[in-house]
Amino acid sequence: MAQTKFVRRLTSEAVEKPQKLVDLFFYHVYSIWLFTYSDLHIMLFPETAFGVLHALWFTENSSNNPHNPVGPTSREVIERIPLVLYWVWINLLAFNISNQRGPESVAEDAINKPWRTMPSGRWSPEMASYGHKLAYSGALVSSWFIGGLRPCIVLTLLGFWYNDCGGGDGRAFTRNFINAMGFTSFGLGALEVALNQPLNFTASTLLDLSAPNLEQWILLLVVAVLSTVHMQDMHDQEGDKARGRSTMPLQIGDAPARWIIVGFMLLWGVVCPLFWRCGLLGYAMSTSIAYTVVFRSFFLRTVSEDRMTFAIWNLWMVSLYALPLERLLDNYITSRV
Repeated sequence: MAQTKFVRRLTSEAVEKPQKLVDLFFYHVYSIWLFTYSDLHIMLFPETAFGVLHALWFTENSSNNPHNPVGPTSREVIERIPLVLYWVWINLLAFNISNQRGPESVAEDAINKPWRTMPSGRWSPEMASYGHKLAYSGALVSSWFIGGLRPCIVLTLLGFWYNDCGGGDGRAFTRNFINAMGFTSFGLGALEVALNQPLNFTASTLLDLSAPNLEQWILLLVVAVLSTVHMQDMHDQEGDKARGRSTMPLQIGDAPARWIIVGFMLLWGVVCPLFWRCGLLGYAMSTSIAYTVVFRSFFLRTVSEDRMTFAIWNLWMVSLYALPLERLLDNYITSRV
């Protein structure tokens, strides 16, 4: 009888231990996922789109492109989309764990996003400290093998500035500058992974006005993001005020911050498709979304409405990323007529 009970106990433990390991594995996988969940539509998908869409433009424009004289085929770019998604996600994960692990961030998220990993108690501060070091190491090692190493290093330094040196809680311009450089670095890293080769920038190309090129376009995007990215701060002014964060609407006031967004969105809505010498489709695609942001910034000002406007701002960024391909489509249609 005793032997039978012993056998049953061993059998039960043999079944339970693997199940506990499986449960623990998925528990931590879900905890890691929660760190990036709210930024999928802000960073993961738009910056993946940047890399893939610009890489496809490079493949079609390779004969006149100093960055990609040989380069991959369109099919090879498409086949690397999972790697591009992974690169953006692992770098986003590293930044977000670092950003969300501090006690002030946990207190803020407990009010606004209590489901996140830290305020929900899924991870301890010690686990988050270990996890953010592991995530940054994983991002750097991954970038060494699949591409995007230089942008990854820049993102690591920007993350340290933003999260550990007070850049995210400093003056509004500093915060906007870090955000603009972060958006740009994510996009360039995604592009290098999609092309499977590093980019080479030259000052001579920046000054070449004969045709649109990457250096000029990146510079234009940096300025466009720098001047309008505080759209992300409009819906969370209460949380930022409680945190003591100096965002644009808190530093200069809600109305002036909206006027800055409106003025620059009116400008970039025309200048960006004009830079690529787009046809009607480019203006219809980019300008219409930009002016939707203008309208909503003026007339729709509740927290939920500002949150939706920021989502539309991100859609506008994706429409900008598609402008080079739209230019090629215009050229193709013109050549066929």
